[in-house]
Amino acid sequence: MTSNHSIFSKSEDRLSLITDAGKTYSGLNNSKSPELCQRVTDFFGYLNKHIGFPKTDLGRDNQTIFNLLLQSAYPEIMIDLADLVYVQHERPAVYLNFDHIHMNFKKDRVSLPESVDQINDKFSFLFWELARIIRETLVLFNDSQIASLLGESYSIYLFQTKNFPWDNPMEMIPEDLKGCVMDVATGLSGFRLIHDWPKHYPKLILTDNLTFIVKGLTHFAKISERTNIEILNIDFPEGPLEKHCGCILASKFLHHLQRSERKKFLQWVMKALQLGGMLLILDTDLECQILKRAEKPEYGSKLINGYKETLVEIEDKFCETLIQDVREAGFNVLHFDFHEYEDETDAYSQYPGDNLSIKFIGLEIIANKL
Repeated sequence: MTSNHSIFSKSEDRLSLITDAGKTYSGLNNSKSPELCQRVTDFFGYLNKHIGFPKTDLGRDNQTIFNLLLQSAYPEIMIDLADLVYVQHERPAVYLNFDHIHMNFKKDRVSLPESVDQINDKFSFLFWELARIIRETLVLFNDSQIASLLGESYSIYLFQTKNFPWDNPMEMIPEDLKGCVMDVATGLSGFRLIHDWPKHYPKLILTDNLTFIVKGLTHFAKISERTNIEILNIDFPEGPLEKHCGCILASKFLHHLQRSERKKFLQWVMKALQLGGMLLILDTDLECQILKRAEKPEYGSKLINGYKETLVEIEDKFCETLIQDVREAGFNVLHFDFHEYEDETDAYSQYPGDNLSIKFIGLEIIANKL
């Protein structure tokens, strides 16, 4: 496959990313979310300062097709791009909304230079390559403005739609809270936590080390007018020891750490909790099971492009070692439960409707500090 570095160019001598046709953004007309539309134009205008297309025949052709995509873009394209750049691990199945794109073509009476299927394939290729060059170019991936525009777009979209497609993290939160609550490596679930968090509850501290998440959650808390919520940029297993919490929630996080790091994290939790404070753990060995199955080409070749690279290997018998480590850290285990799940889904497949079999263990642990 052609390298994305030959599709997009960072050279000083390059073709512009955006042409006059793309600058019309006519697909954004009549949108009910001017705030989201503004971030679309701001984002691509900012990106235009950093990348473009090579001055080749292929570069000119790609520039034309890419700007046809911008011309027909829908506001939620920012959510699709954010998913691919920053959180494909949490939102693996991302596809352009071709129905919306072609509806915009019809409104503007745009004459397509090729068949619909050919245009769709080229749109998808260029869009995924755009996400890939941002993701793989550290100066772009870590750019504060890029992270802000995509994070705020996520915030605006969720604030307006209330479309939270994740499990409800509030289900494990005890009602008789006696101190602040910290959610570790909150990720996208932090948006729902902010939305659902009662104003009379103690302070909720959301932590993550991804600028996109921190920027998005900070913006969401602000427009949601939640004053009992704090967002911190923290890279665990290290943490803010000055915080003493009544409850710490670790949801689908500990499997990202090697066992030695998990032990350090549990030691930190023991110091960070108040006496009697609760540690709530939800986790799974799903990633490990997918990686094992992906060793067989007939399974691995069907996974969404780039998804396998986001997965983390963990030791065998993860559930057994985790509960053992919790006890060895000095916690009093109040509840430990696990279940084996088996499903067939296309959520991880690059071919919609082509289901992959998934078998994994999910567990929950409730423990306290005596």
